[in-house]
Amino acid sequence: MRVPHSSIQPRLHRGEQFVFLLLFVCFGIKTAWLAVNIGRGVFPDESTWFGISRLFSANLLPPSDSAASYHLGLITHIPDLYFWLMGRLLHLNVFPLTDLIFLRLVNVALGLTAIFFAWRLITLLVDSSAVRLLFMVMMTSTMMLTFIYGAVNYDNLSTLLAVTSLYYLSRFFREHGYNDLIGWAVLTLAGTMTKNVFLPYAAAMVIILAAREWKTLFAVIAGGLRAHSWLNWLKLLALLTLLALNLNLYLGNLLRFGQLLPTMNMVLPLNACLQNRLFTRGYVVREFKNGRLDWLAAQRLALGIRNPADRADALNMLLEARRAGNAQPSAPMSRLSYSRSWLRYMFARTYGVAAQLSMYKKPGLIRLYYAFFILAAALFCWRWRPGVPPGLGPPLFITLFYITILMQMVNYGIYSQTGMVGLAITGRYIFPVLAPLYIILAHGLLYRMPRWWQWTAGGAAALLFIYGDFPWFLQHLTPLWLG
Repeated sequence: MRVPHSSIQPRLHRGEQFVFLLLFVCFGIKTAWLAVNIGRGVFPDESTWFGISRLFSANLLPPSDSAASYHLGLITHIPDLYFWLMGRLLHLNVFPLTDLIFLRLVNVALGLTAIFFAWRLITLLVDSSAVRLLFMVMMTSTMMLTFIYGAVNYDNLSTLLAVTSLYYLSRFFREHGYNDLIGWAVLTLAGTMTKNVFLPYAAAMVIILAAREWKTLFAVIAGGLRAHSWLNWLKLLALLTLLALNLNLYLGNLLRFGQLLPTMNMVLPLNACLQNRLFTRGYVVREFKNGRLDWLAAQRLALGIRNPADRADALNMLLEARRAGNAQPSAPMSRLSYSRSWLRYMFARTYGVAAQLSMYKKPGLIRLYYAFFILAAALFCWRWRPGVPPGLGPPLFITLFYITILMQMVNYGIYSQTGMVGLAITGRYIFPVLAPLYIILAHGLLYRMPRWWQWTAGGAAALLFIYGDFPWFLQHLTPLWLG
């Protein structure tokens, strides 16, 4: 059944619009301040993403791996949409700004667009002003999200595409319109061409779309094409182009290397790979544990890593591997025990700053985030029934599916191979489902609750998020972070 357009995007009262505008502007000011003031080498992996973007700016077509790129890692056989876009946008820098600051400000614009579509998404799905405003406070006041949107980082485009694709999917579930379906598909395929972590997110959306709408999909597409609109055909062409690029990347990698994304040493010789800091970090630990490098040789390679943070990580990982080798063998953590450790790391690295320099909240403050999550999730589960509340089934499924894949397949797999619990657990990897997760939590805490509870619990949660974001960061900032 097609829902009238007026009920798809409801009219909001002026007070709520003003608060959203205030949060939107504050988010822009915070991220722009970070973009202009944070020094080089502080944001996570920014030197790599900026370096690759500059290589992509040299030509219209993607570059090949070469001596000029080895220190950056692979620049072929990877999802490269973000780097291609940043490379094109570098040519627009006619301002008195360095290329780095210019691209950082471009990423601020990506962040503002993501926040705008998060607002469109929550107003589409939820009819409660209290829920919508708490959700927007959470989206604009998550420390690591604020921090990363001031940087050159492909997670920024990935997060934006996650929010926009879910928005158009949610619209399609209500209207069954051709434009919403094609818009969702184009944005989803763009997401998988931006970062491989988008793949489970895309898979979750495809599963729920097929389960709910498999009878109507072809009719919707056929109806859109029968409209004889050149714009509809152009959208279909964009979809097919992105589909071809995805097949060329992922299917090509699967046929050639046996996996969706090859490791660097599958493509390049070892001496080229050892010029990259991240490959070298993993290589010295792996080869030492396997007995193919002795202690001195492994240390020598680790000390050759130029980046101080990665060099320190490599040496610490070597020490852990050496201690583990000398100790009595112990059974690996169960998946349940690992889940608890995973959550501790994820909270610390989402509501703190995990970068080349780090800033983490004290246990007492982080426990308040635990309490909020537990209370909001418990209230949501207590009141949940199939179809009640309407429209929140897809966000809930997508969130649970994605987190399960990330935690139990990706991160637990890394732990099983390395024995290192916190390796590759970072808040940035949860950002694709941050919007649907926050919708569920805000809804659980406040929806159809008494007004006194909305003011008390909602106000306390909002204060926690607002203080735990930029004010907390400025309170703990030192000159080492500034350029």
